[in-house]
Amino acid sequence: MAGTTPLGTTVLFNSTTYSDILDVSYSPGSVELIDTTDLSDTTRTKVVGFVDIGTVSVTLNWTASDYDQLVTDADGAAHTCTVTFGNATTSTWSGQGVLDIPGFSVSAGSGVSGTITIQQTAAWTFTEGS
Repeated sequence: MAGTTPLGTTVLFNSTTYSDILDVSYSPGSVELIDTTDLSDTTRTKVVGFVDIGTVSVTLNWTASDYDQLVTDADGAAHTCTVTFGNATTSTWSGQGVLDIPGFSVSAGSGVSGTITIQQTAAWTFTEGS
């Protein structure tokens, strides 16, 4: 899913839809392994700890009101997020996540853009359009 940006991709976070999407990337989580080796062991022993679900990064161009809404939504609570891919089948990827407050950059000719990071709180569901 990394780097998927078909034309027309939108991101709905909480109740706001963002449409000037430049990039959507997924960084999968990992399973924490806890070392339980003691002096009686001849090899390392481990047990499974917590699972990190992963993060979704969305790079987009935004306006001042978009940025204000992003800051409002970065309240530490899990909100619904849906990525709608702008292909002919209109596939979606959705779930719950917590928004990190975004940074931004300004470049000539492209306006203000930045990357928001959504920390997934559970596995997301991919629905293939028809």
